[in-house]
Amino acid sequence: MGLHIGICEDDLIHIKILKNHIEEVIKSKNLPFEIYEFKSGEELIKNYPKYLDILFLDIQMEGLTGMDTARRIREFDNNVEILFTTSLNEYVYEGYEVRAYRYLLKPLTYEVIERHLNECILNILEKSKNFLIINNKNKLIKIMLDDVLYMETEGRELVIHKITDVYKVKMSMRKLEKLLQGKKFFRCHNSFMVNLDKIECIDKNIVYINKDQIPVSKHRIQSLKKELTNILGAIIC
Repeated sequence: MGLHIGICEDDLIHIKILKNHIEEVIKSKNLPFEIYEFKSGEELIKNYPKYLDILFLDIQMEGLTGMDTARRIREFDNNVEILFTTSLNEYVYEGYEVRAYRYLLKPLTYEVIERHLNECILNILEKSKNFLIINNKNKLIKIMLDDVLYMETEGRELVIHKITDVYKVKMSMRKLEKLLQGKKFFRCHNSFMVNLDKIECIDKNIVYINKDQIPVSKHRIQSLKKELTNILGAIIC
């Protein structure tokens, strides 16, 4: 997957700094990418790329402001992740209107760009493919969804169970549930999500997967059976 990243900034020095940081982060991950530079909101709107995954957008620009530019973009692109760059934090609440991914306060250090860009890339990859990209001990690991048995929360971490491996990642169950929407996964309990393809047996409020017993909340058991029927074509008696 190639990443298409835009920078819209009216300060050439900031463009250069930001571009260098972005290139360094992405090259370290061996991902193909292309960076587009725009010196104003007007130029960005006029020459908007066919594909754009991530946009670093300066709020305080002459002419069309970053916030107004974002509003214009949302009229035709609901998917691009917008990361606002600004010297002030007074625009945070306006960002909800245009679904801004993050606010980055200047000056932009490499560490700040690395952290937020990594999270943004992970989010994009996880939504677009049939696999999860997790950050495990500072390593990016691809986990095929078909290989996942179930997930559970353990403290503030999420534990991903495969037949042969177990991975821990800092992610909430709520976020995981959103990422896997439309996939063959079901949140059967506040602390558990199961792969519907891997369910071997349902006994009262217990699901059996690979000899493991996973609890099912009483108010979710009927929804689980219905989901199995709809997705797998099974008949639950």
